[in-house]
Amino acid sequence: MNIKKLILFITIITLSLGLIACSSVKSKLMKARESALNGEISNDNKIGNARIKKIIECLESNDKKGLKKMFSPKALKEAKDIDGGIDYVMAFYKGKMKSRDKGSIPTDDSVEDGERKSELDCEYVVTTDKDTYNVFFIDQTVDTKNPDNVGIYMLQIIKESDRDKEFDGGTGKSRCAGIYRSATVKK
Repeated sequence: MNIKKLILFITIITLSLGLIACSSVKSKLMKARESALNGEISNDNKIGNARIKKIIECLESNDKKGLKKMFSPKALKEAKDIDGGIDYVMAFYKGKMKSRDKGSIPTDDSVEDGERKSELDCEYVVTTDKDTYNVFFIDQTVDTKNPDNVGIYMLQIIKESDRDKEFDGGTGKSRCAGIYRSATVKK
């Protein structure tokens, strides 16, 4: 009878230790996954912040060529009058940046058949010494299958006061290759 109790006791201890070990491994895996996700989000923020900084630098220095170089070859091919759009946005944006607030940087990552794509939809509120603007851009950061897609696909700069009537996050009327121009603006 004592041997049966001893075997039962050893079995219970062994199972308990196994469950504790599994729980510990699961906890470590969850922490590693969370850390990796935070690293990706942090990296996306860095990419978005670097891109908005370059966009503003080009606008403030009237660097049309520099701004155009940020667009993907696909966007340049699909855009209707990219040069006219750049002229428009250069004339539209006024002043020197005083502050920049990040609105959102949603990311769309996908892997299909070993090919990876990553797109950032970045929105910032930029305050200059002249006005406040909503700056939105779609930036394809990775496309292993079609490298011509890498770069800015769309750029929209509107006055923050017009956000409610003009902005839709590039999902509807405003999604276009190149520079978004309001329907009220003559092209």
